[in-house]
Amino acid sequence: MSDPIISAREDADAKAWFYLDHRHDIETWAALRTEGRQLLDKHLVGVVTQLEELAEELDAELETNDLDSGSWPRGGLRRPIWQHNGTADVSVVIQWERARLLATGSNEWPYVAVRLPADTADEERRRQISEAMRPVRAQLKGSSGRTFPFWRYVQSPPGASLDPSALVLQVLASFRELWDLAAPALDRLHHG
Repeated sequence: MSDPIISAREDADAKAWFYLDHRHDIETWAALRTEGRQLLDKHLVGVVTQLEELAEELDAELETNDLDSGSWPRGGLRRPIWQHNGTADVSVVIQWERARLLATGSNEWPYVAVRLPADTADEERRRQISEAMRPVRAQLKGSSGRTFPFWRYVQSPPGASLDPSALVLQVLASFRELWDLAAPALDRLHHG
């Protein structure tokens, strides 16, 4: 007579058994996500120093928000001419959702984006910026939304060890790539 417990285990999903066999270790490691998130956040906040240097090099203005606290830290650049009705309303940014950083699902990674304020009511302005970003989205394989006429996650390669310094360098490279394509398009839009 065969042992039903052994045969049930053999028939079960190997991943489920792996979890059950290692549950304590897995949950202990998962609990460290908060510390990992805080370390990565600290490195991402430090990106502003490089953005300050880029602002000088690119003849742009630095924009920051919620870096010390807040849910959506952001650092970015804009040109003085990127205005609508006397308000500087569009910028190229690095942003992340602090609470979701490294959590499985949405917004687990920082992203680079072309950003309009969420409360911008001028739909024609949104349409113009979105249209100007169409070739950028196509070339850089980005997405768009109401606040972000272009956005794209910057993530660590799957299965690789996550080095915060390396990810920040990757974020900066992605930001520069976006700036190099988006800034000329926004300049043309604002020069008429």
